[in-house]
Amino acid sequence: MIMQKERVFRKKYIFIVFFIAFLGCLTKVALDFSPYEQTIIRRESIGEFNTLYVTEGSAGATTKNTYKYYLYPSVKTEKEFLADVSDYPSVLFTSDSNVKMQLKGRDLYFTVKGTIYSFTNQSDSVFIYLNATPF
Repeated sequence: MIMQKERVFRKKYIFIVFFIAFLGCLTKVALDFSPYEQTIIRRESIGEFNTLYVTEGSAGATTKNTYKYYLYPSVKTEKEFLADVSDYPSVLFTSDSNVKMQLKGRDLYFTVKGTIYSFTNQSDSVFIYLNATPF
């Protein structure tokens, strides 16, 4: 009978597995971190089914504030909106702090003077129109 001189299970392999798992967790935390903070500056009922939330976002002292406009279901609360805001798509994302909004029936009109980072007119119950100028 031949005896093995080395152990079959080495402690350094456990260390390597734990180190890789630690790096994976650290990477996930780093990717989820965002210095971008949003605060609600306006809330308005749009029809029977939607609420328009306007948020002001800031990524720090050296960046300009940005403004996002969300059409969110009226049946949900403001607390639920704040929990979902990072995953919920905005209708309008702009640098203009003085966006003019006008609601006529089921039509929502935005007039923007400034940079538009994103815009979508996809909504189930409201038609969204945009009038924009660069300055």
